[in-house]
Amino acid sequence: MVNKMKKVLTFLAACIFIMTTLSTNAFAEALIRVDVNGKEVNLGVAKPYINKGKVMIPLKAVSEALGANLSWDEENKNITLLRGDNIYLMKQGKANVYVNGRAHKLSQVSEVKNNVLYVPQDFIQVVFGYETSYDSKTSKLSIMIKALPNYFSQNFRIEYLDDGCKLVTDGENIRHLLVPQGKEVPKGYKADKIIRIPLKKVMCASSTQVGPLVKLGVLDTLKAVTTSEKNWELKEVKDAFKRGSVKYVGGEGMAQPDYEVVKVVNPDMVFAYTGVYGQQAMIEKLSEMGINCAINNEYLESHYLGRMEWIKFMAAFYDKELEAEKILNDAVKEIDNTIAKIAGLKEPKVALGKSYKGKMSVADSGSYVGKWIEMAGGQYVFSNVGVGTSGSTQISMEDFYAKAIDADILIYSSTINYMNKPTIEGIVEENPLLANIKAVKNGNVWVYSADWWQTIPDTDRFVKDFAAVFHPEAFKGYKVEKLIKLPRK
Repeated sequence: MVNKMKKVLTFLAACIFIMTTLSTNAFAEALIRVDVNGKEVNLGVAKPYINKGKVMIPLKAVSEALGANLSWDEENKNITLLRGDNIYLMKQGKANVYVNGRAHKLSQVSEVKNNVLYVPQDFIQVVFGYETSYDSKTSKLSIMIKALPNYFSQNFRIEYLDDGCKLVTDGENIRHLLVPQGKEVPKGYKADKIIRIPLKKVMCASSTQVGPLVKLGVLDTLKAVTTSEKNWELKEVKDAFKRGSVKYVGGEGMAQPDYEVVKVVNPDMVFAYTGVYGQQAMIEKLSEMGINCAINNEYLESHYLGRMEWIKFMAAFYDKELEAEKILNDAVKEIDNTIAKIAGLKEPKVALGKSYKGKMSVADSGSYVGKWIEMAGGQYVFSNVGVGTSGSTQISMEDFYAKAIDADILIYSSTINYMNKPTIEGIVEENPLLANIKAVKNGNVWVYSADWWQTIPDTDRFVKDFAAVFHPEAFKGYKVEKLIKLPRK
C-alpha cells in the first residue's frame, strides 16, 4: 500500500512538474518583447517564441517596424523585402536569404506558426545589419541600431547614442545632439548644438520642407513659414492658417523674413537651406538671435529618391525615423510596380523646358526630372544636355525647336498657378516657335501641378503620373494629378 501511494505521489509530482514547465514556457513565450534602441515594438497578435535556443520573430511585424517593405508571393511561397536600393529574397521553410542575389544562411529555417511566418533572430543581423541580444531573465529581445543607413543621399547622417539620444549631421555638417525631453545630456560627445526632442515649435523656410511634416503626422508643430497663405496648396497647411496655428513671417521670393515676427514665434528649430541660392544671411541672423537652424538641403540632391530620403532627417527631430524609413521603402515598391507595368512599351519622345529671358531652360538629363522621364518610359529629347549634372541648362529657342519638333509630349516646366495664360495658346504667344512642335499641334502639352514643390514625399506618385501621361493605355481609369494637361482657349 505504501509503495502504491509513493507511485501515485511520484506520478502526481511528475504531472505537476510537466504542467508547470509547459505553463512557464507558454508564459515566457507570451511575454517575449522586442525593442529597438530601448523603444518597445508593438507586434500585434504575432508573438515571438524560443526554438532551439533562438528567438523566432514574426517576419512581417518586425521587418515593417524597422521600416522595410515586405511582399508575399503566394504561388511560389517567396518573400521579397525592400530597403532602399537593396532587395532581399527568401522562401518559406528555407534557411537562406538572398541579398541582391547573394546567399546568406540563417541559423534556422523559417517556419509558419498560427499562419504567421517566423525567422530566427539572426535574420536582423543578416538583412538589416543591426545587432541583437536576448535577455532570458526579462524575456526581451533588443535590436540595436548604431546608425540609420542612407541609400540615396549621403548629405546627412543619423547616429544613435544611449538613452534615446542621437547625433544628426545636417547639410552643412553641423552636428546636432538630440536629447529627449527630461533626459540628461550625455557626456563625451562632440556636437555643435544640443536640441531637445521631440520639437514643439518649428519654422520652415522652404515650402518643400513642409510635405514631410504632413506625411509624418507632425504638422501641428509647424508654427511659422516663409510662404504666404495664398501660395499654399496643401490642405493641411491651408487649414492651419485658418485656425491661426501657422504664421507667415515674410521672406517670400527669397527676401528676408521679418525677424521681429520670428522672435515672437520663438521656434525651437528653423529648417533652412544653403547652396548658391541659399539662406546664409538669414541663418546668420537667426544664430545671432539665439534661434537654432538645421540645414535641409534636399533640393541639391540629383537623385529623385535622395530628395525624398531627407524625410528621415526631418523625422529624427520627432523620433519618427523608422516611420520615415517605411514611407521611403513603400514609395520604392510603388515605383518598382510602375516600372514593371510599362516594361516593353513603346517610348514616346518627350521634350521638357520653359522660356526664360529669351531662351529655353531645359532640365539636365542627370536631374531628377530627367531621370523621371527615362524611368517612366519616355525618350528624353535632351538626353545629351547636362549629362551627369542635376540642374538645368539654358539653350536657344532654335536649339530647343530643333530637338523638340518631333516630340510626342511637351512638358512646359512651370507650375500652372505661376503661368500668366495657362493655355496652349498662352505658351505659343510667348514662344511662337513652339507652334510647330508635334506635341503642341496635337494638344499633348502638360505643366506641373500647383503643389509640385510642396509634395516631395509623394515621389512614387510623380513617377506614376509621368508614366500614365506617357502610356495612357496602361493606366485606364487612373487620374493624373502631378501634371496638368494644358487646354486650348
